Amino acid sequence: MLPGSGLHIDQAPPMSVPFRFFATAPFFLLLCGVVLIKEGATLLLAPLLPETVAVVHLITLGWIATVMIGAMYQMIPVLGGGPVPWIKGSRWVHVLLIIGVVTLVLEVGVGVHRWLLLISSFALGAALTLFIIPVGIALLRAPVVHPTLWAMRLAILSLIAVMTMGLIFLGEYAHGFLAIDRHAMLGVHLIWGLFGWVATLMIGVSFHVLPMFYMMPLFPRVKAYQILTGLALTWVLLPTAMLTIDPLPYWLAWLTAIPALAAVVVYGKTMLELFRQRRRKKWDVTLRLWQVGYLGGSLSIVAFWLWPVLSAERLRYLFAVLFLFGFVSSIMLGMLYRIIPFLTWFHRYSRQAGQPGVPMMEDLTPRRSGQWQLWNQWVGLVLLVAAMLSGWDPLLRLAGLSLIVAACLIWYLLYFALQRRETGV
Repeated sequence: MLPGSGLHIDQAPPMSVPFRFFATAPFFLLLCGVVLIKEGATLLLAPLLPETVAVVHLITLGWIATVMIGAMYQMIPVLGGGPVPWIKGSRWVHVLLIIGVVTLVLEVGVGVHRWLLLISSFALGAALTLFIIPVGIALLRAPVVHPTLWAMRLAILSLIAVMTMGLIFLGEYAHGFLAIDRHAMLGVHLIWGLFGWVATLMIGVSFHVLPMFYMMPLFPRVKAYQILTGLALTWVLLPTAMLTIDPLPYWLAWLTAIPALAAVVVYGKTMLELFRQRRRKKWDVTLRLWQVGYLGGSLSIVAFWLWPVLSAERLRYLFAVLFLFGFVSSIMLGMLYRIIPFLTWFHRYSRQAGQPGVPMMEDLTPRRSGQWQLWNQWVGLVLLVAAMLSGWDPLLRLAGLSLIVAACLIWYLLYFALQRRETGV
C-alpha cells in the first residue's frame, strides 16, 4: 500500500489496461491537428459542417473519452475497494472504440462509404456498452463511500444518455431524419456529453487526485456532495425543459442552470482555498496546467452565457475551444504528466520501495518535456481563441501544429517512463 493514497497493488488492474488507452488517445489528437492544418478556416463555415462534426468527435470521443475510460479503469478499483469485473474485456472496448471513431470520421468527415456508419454505430455502441456494464456494476457494488465515486455514477448515467442519442443521430444520418426537434436534441446531446459526462467526471476526479498528488487538504465531503447535487439538478432540469418546452424562454433556461452555476462557484472557491493550504508550496508544470484548465473553464462559461445573448455564431466556436482545449485538455495533460509516471512506479517498483537503485517517481518523468507541454498548450490555446474570433485561416492551421506537438510529447512521456525495465533495478 502507498501511504496516504489508499492504493493497494492487488486492487489495481494490470498496467496495460489504462496505458493502452493513454497510448492511443494522442493519435486522435494528432489526427485532429492534421485536419485543422488541411481544412483551416473552412471548419468555421457552419457548426454542423461534416468536417467540423468529425473534428469535434475526434476530440470528444477519440482524445477525451479514450483517456477518461482508461483512467476510470484504474481509479474505480482504488476508490471503490473492489475490481472492475471482466477486466479483460477492456481490450475489446479499446479496439472497438478505435474502429468506431475512425469509421465515424472517415464517413462523416470524408464521405468514404455510407456503410461505414453501420460499422461505426455497432463499434461505438458495443465499446461503450462493454465499458458501461462492468464499470457500472463495480460502481454499484463499491463498499466505499467517496464523492468521486458518486461523480463517476452521475457521469456514467450521462454517458448512457449521450450514447443513446449519438446512435439515433448516426441512424438518422444513414437512413433519414426522424420527426423530432433536432435542435433541442442536439442541445441536450451537448449538455449531457460535455457537462454531464466530461465536466462532472473531471470535477469528481479532482476531489481525489489533487489532494493525493499535491499535498492539499482533503476536499470537504459536504461541499463535494453539494456540488454534485447542484450539477445533477441542472443536468436533469435543463434537458427536460429543452425537450418539453418549445420555444424555451431564455430566462427559464438560465433558471434551470442556477444549481450548476452555484455548484461551480462553490467548487472554484473551495479549490482556491485548498490550493492556498498546500503543504508543498512549489508550483510545478502539472499544477500550472490545472491553472490553465480552470482559466479555460471559467472563460468557457462566460462564452456560453454570451452566445445566445449576443447571437454571435463565433461565440459557439469560442465556447467549444475554451471548454474542450482550454479546460478539458489542459487538465488531462496535467493529469497524464502525473498519472503515467506514478502508475509506472506503482506497478513496477512499489514492492521494492526503499531498495538501492529503485527510481523515484520524478526519475520517470522527462525533465523538460512538461515545460514544453505547458508552453505548447498556452500557444495552441491562444492561437485557437484568436482564430475563433478573427476567422483567420493561418492561425487555425498553426493551432493544428500545436496539437500534433502535444500528442508527440505525450508519446515521449510514455516512452520515457516505460523505457526503464524493472529487471534493471
